[in-house]
Amino acid sequence: MAIVLNMTLTQGSRRTPSGVRRMHYALAGIACLGLTAAGCGSSPGSSGAAAGKTAAGEVKVAYASSLEYLNSKLFVPAFVKATGYKYTDWVNSAGALESEIASGEIAANVFESVGGANIVPLEPKYTSWYVQYAATSMVVAYNPNSKYASQFKAIASDKEPLKNLFSLMEEPGFKLGRTDPNIDPQGRSFIDMLELAQLAYHLPADTVAKIIGTPFGSASSPQIYSEASLDSTLQSGQLDAASAYQNQAVELHLPYITLPAAINQGDFADAADYAKVSVTITDNGQKKTLSGVPLVLDVTIIGKPAAASLAYVKYLLSPAGQQLYRQGGYTVLTPKATGTNVPVAVRSELGG
Repeated sequence: MAIVLNMTLTQGSRRTPSGVRRMHYALAGIACLGLTAAGCGSSPGSSGAAAGKTAAGEVKVAYASSLEYLNSKLFVPAFVKATGYKYTDWVNSAGALESEIASGEIAANVFESVGGANIVPLEPKYTSWYVQYAATSMVVAYNPNSKYASQFKAIASDKEPLKNLFSLMEEPGFKLGRTDPNIDPQGRSFIDMLELAQLAYHLPADTVAKIIGTPFGSASSPQIYSEASLDSTLQSGQLDAASAYQNQAVELHLPYITLPAAINQGDFADAADYAKVSVTITDNGQKKTLSGVPLVLDVTIIGKPAAASLAYVKYLLSPAGQQLYRQGGYTVLTPKATGTNVPVAVRSELGG
């Protein structure tokens, strides 16, 4: 019997800060190897996808690097198996993906971003809406072999006060990693977190400046890494600590220090307090000041909705899709739309 593999090469972003081309593969359906293969062969109740058929069309997803583990390991395999659609993706910081979509460099038909700040600039030409569906929070991940490891562990276990973490980050020779606030929401959120901590713990007024240097929105700091390489750089031992979303730390088994809701940007009840801090970035040559916001995931369809892109968003918002996000360490939210002309198929998945 012939073996048929319907495989789509998935090319990641062509333009990452580290210059690394990212590639993934998605199986759009695997024909049975033979009737004797264990568990192989369709049953009367099998769907077209489960029976090895491929749906017409292809979903092309641009998504923030922090979603890479969840998408590649959990969500995409489940989506492809359930629907049979072909799949391609681009992985980068949300800001870089926004620019690549706007310039036509990538032909995504779905965009998943941390927050709506990188979706709004694409309106109204490419989209007019987005849906919020999950949340995460900031943590500080650390290297268990760092010379500061015992102090990290003491702070993580509440044997030392959390405020000691910030004085530790000021130590000469402390190696901190973070992402570029001009193109990556995580980079901005980490700075917001430091500013919130400075206020919450009544730290000296120059605490944040001593930790990350000035101006806060600088893209040239030696602390800055691409989001795609930051975690591996920490794991390799080149850094003492790094910014991270909680889901990333959970998924990659990174030891981390949990931060309280007052500063971790993970609680909608504290949204007004998060908005008290801000960072000024450069976006397409223009200065822009962005206030702190709760860390949510948003999704939209780029261009005219098609069967494949609608199927992807519907599956993402479905109970099955949301359960995968729970497994990935996210807090699942009742889906909520912002904007106009939300497709009927998407509106049917919204809560309330």
